[in-house]
Amino acid sequence: METRALRILYGCLLALPAVVSAAEAQRWFIRGGAAYADFHASAQAAIAGQQIPGGSATVRHNIGVAFEGGYYIAPNWSVALTLGVPPTAKIYGEGSLASAGKLGEATYGPSVLALQYHFPTGSRWQPYIGAGLNYTVILDTNDAAIRNLGVRNGSGSALQLGVEYRLNDRYALFVDAKKIWVAVRATGWAQGPGGLVPATARVTLNPVIYNVGVSFHF
Repeated sequence: METRALRILYGCLLALPAVVSAAEAQRWFIRGGAAYADFHASAQAAIAGQQIPGGSATVRHNIGVAFEGGYYIAPNWSVALTLGVPPTAKIYGEGSLASAGKLGEATYGPSVLALQYHFPTGSRWQPYIGAGLNYTVILDTNDAAIRNLGVRNGSGSALQLGVEYRLNDRYALFVDAKKIWVAVRATGWAQGPGGLVPATARVTLNPVIYNVGVSFHF
């Protein structure tokens, strides 16, 4: 009896490195798929230093591709970085600026660094939440009603809510949403009665970004 127990214990000890190795192999994950940015934009605009009463702006929603890479720092906690293939946002006047039509375009690179908590469910469904920081890099701009349009980079906070459905030990399907609070400063020149005059605006973007795709754990 003792010999059998020793054999079982010895077998467990031999298997332990493999178990630890398997656990280590599951510390990393990559998610990728389609992204839909639903902007909740507004703006405070000024022409020649004078604020435009009722003048605002809106940003058209756009579709792109996003990728997220993460690392488990503890069994239920991970740190993840989300990056998007740079989409182009189209900015239009709203309110008293609606008659100006399209103000310009900005191609941007969104990123979110978040701390995530993964709920232990013991099932294929694995929900998670996260909170972190957003940094939006403006890569390019195109003029429309505003000439020589310039948009500065912006930073803000972000919240995340998502769920994975594990297909097996490696692959899963996922869907999540990130609420981002971010504003950028835009400058340029607008056509006035006597010619071009300087225009400035603080554009609040505050998008909700929805992602759906496939994740890989390794």
